Amino acid sequence: MSYSPVSHLPLLSEQATLIAMMEAESEHVPAALVTEVSSELNPELLENRLPAISALLRMALLGGMEMSEAAMAELVLDISEKMVSSEQQLLILGAEQDPRRPGFQVPRHWAGQPPAIEDNLLNRWTLASGKPLLATLGLDPRLDAFLQRQGVCQALSTPLFSGHGPAGSLQLFRHSGKPFLPADAQLLWLLSLLVETQMAHAQAMQHLLRFAFNDYLTGLKTRRYFEQALEQEVRRALRRRSSCALLLLDLDDFKQINDHFGHHAGDEVLRQFARLLNRDMREVDTASRFGGDEFAIILPDTDADGARFVATRIRDSVRQVRFQLPEAEKLLSLQCSIGVALCPQHDATPEGMIRAADLALYRAKSEGKNRLYFGKEELRRPG
Repeated sequence: MSYSPVSHLPLLSEQATLIAMMEAESEHVPAALVTEVSSELNPELLENRLPAISALLRMALLGGMEMSEAAMAELVLDISEKMVSSEQQLLILGAEQDPRRPGFQVPRHWAGQPPAIEDNLLNRWTLASGKPLLATLGLDPRLDAFLQRQGVCQALSTPLFSGHGPAGSLQLFRHSGKPFLPADAQLLWLLSLLVETQMAHAQAMQHLLRFAFNDYLTGLKTRRYFEQALEQEVRRALRRRSSCALLLLDLDDFKQINDHFGHHAGDEVLRQFARLLNRDMREVDTASRFGGDEFAIILPDTDADGARFVATRIRDSVRQVRFQLPEAEKLLSLQCSIGVALCPQHDATPEGMIRAADLALYRAKSEGKNRLYFGKEELRRPG
């Protein structure tokens, strides 16, 4: 038997449908609207809707591509227009944990403003049923009022799922009296399953990237991520003839904490120190765990005065904060030493910047700790 990327989709939506129905018991969806559909392609559909099937296959082939939610929304609308004819389209995507508060909507061929998401009756009913809805005038007074406000006579809506539950809906509208057919509902349902697969893939990739580039203990970026970010920032600084700074930070006498209280306590200190580093960082700054109890911070568009200001603030903050450990009878007072290097002042390569900052950190340690120094080429670290 040949493999079909459409007929063998993972049916995560079955569990999500149950969740949606339980969460929306207050929504009484008219039974006449709900359409039962199959996830299998039948011969009649294959024979009569070849252009729509081709559009589905295109969506399936694009399933491995990386794209944002906004880009995916536009793609889904493109595909839906090729599958089922309609005059207006509306896609709603939001937080799958709370189907009553979706995040954004994308209208197509809409005259004026689309209905507010919280006022979209069709979206609420679609999420409540977890199934496609074929809507037409005369089935329900509430639905009639909604359709008339949009200036349409017919609507077809299918839920969009994302792993844990409903994430929104895809809605098509017609101005004429020509009704949507159950086959249209099935095609849109198959499209929603492909969207679910795409969203699951995107979420899996996000988790994978988070695992690969975030330190498991502190939540800061890893050494690997730091090296890539520093290389990019150095290139950008040289290209724009600006300056960037690198800070290497080391907790003073950290080994005594491990020796006296154990490695579990040392890990907790590192976590608290990481939270302190993240507290006042700009979005463009990169804080990472460089190794052991050593940390690194990349400061784009930062000169010597700016680097000194940030380094001094961090040093003073560490000195003022009291670290709390279950293993310790009282709060701990800690200090840190900081080495600073600038590009291009100290070096114009990532390796040279790390070397300069490391030499400055060594000087801060050897000359009393709890201080900061800037990199100097004439310094040589023994060994």
